[in-house]
Amino acid sequence: MPREEKGREFIPIGKIVGAHGIRGRVKLLYFSRLKAFPYSEIYLQEPTGRYRSLRVLSSIPLKGVLALEVEGIHTRTAALSLSGRLVFCPRESFPATEPDEFYWNDLIGMEVISPDVPDPGRITGVIETGATDILEIEISGKNILIPFAYHWLEEILPTEGRIVLKPGALEFFDVH
Repeated sequence: MPREEKGREFIPIGKIVGAHGIRGRVKLLYFSRLKAFPYSEIYLQEPTGRYRSLRVLSSIPLKGVLALEVEGIHTRTAALSLSGRLVFCPRESFPATEPDEFYWNDLIGMEVISPDVPDPGRITGVIETGATDILEIEISGKNILIPFAYHWLEEILPTEGRIVLKPGALEFFDVH
């Protein structure tokens, strides 16, 4: 979930899951499909709720994780002390999206309109499947999974915070 501090929105982008080597690199389970790490700075949330900035000196893709060399972390012990911590970046540092590209964070919470039901629903999550992402939608008291594909979506209106489903999409995927 996004968090705010002084008007800046911080989004979790990964989780430190261990150390890599003896020189203080941290293993980051990166929440993105991107192979490259586009950030020069990461943030850790302190127990006080404030965010501490750490400069990223280098990143190396490993199997399933990234090894980050972070300024101020020079030993394996120091890297291990960060294990389990979420890593954040400010929303304004996210790379721009192309038309028809969306950050999951922007989709979660969007209103879902369906011509098949009178009341709107909400996107409660997104599931990565490797092929087509799946939207988790809570609508009419049910949780329904629908592929995030134009075959099932009439229109996506990010500025209005709304997705409109095509007629029959709910009926097709409602297996309850």
